[in-house]
Amino acid sequence: MAALCLAGADLAAAGQDDLRGGLLAEYFNIDEEIQDFPALAPDRKPEVRRIEKQVNYESTDGKFAETDMADCFYVRWKGVVRVPKDGKYVFYTESDDGSRLWINGKQVVDNPGCHAMEEKSGEVELKAGDHEIKIDLFENMGGAGIKVSWETEGLAKEIIPEKALFHPKDKELDK
Repeated sequence: MAALCLAGADLAAAGQDDLRGGLLAEYFNIDEEIQDFPALAPDRKPEVRRIEKQVNYESTDGKFAETDMADCFYVRWKGVVRVPKDGKYVFYTESDDGSRLWINGKQVVDNPGCHAMEEKSGEVELKAGDHEIKIDLFENMGGAGIKVSWETEGLAKEIIPEKALFHPKDKELDK
């Protein structure tokens, strides 16, 4: 497969052989109430950086995703989604609070604002193969959760499976 160019400060060109399972997740403490996605300084380092197999977290009032973060934080997942066949795909984010999802740099799902678990969706026409994916979540106060799903003709709605999510090899996390 030809090299895939991924956007983002830490992502570079990656061929299929350079991909590893899961998405790169970066967690940022915001330390104050937030009502929308924060504008982070380009040089800001995340408090937690790790690989996650899926984006599938039930809403919780406690610490989110085995981190020390419960309120006022932002998470960014990025990597590659492997599409099994050509077609129109519907992507969903169900989140508490706001979330959004991009495919190949195009925003497909916008689920903004402070709210309990709420689902929004968007459609995109995709060819079989690898596509850049980025998912954002911000959490103000109260519960926090996010689930990212997809569906297409012949594929029932499901959480995007582990076998479809990848990231370019990371020199710190993929030793």
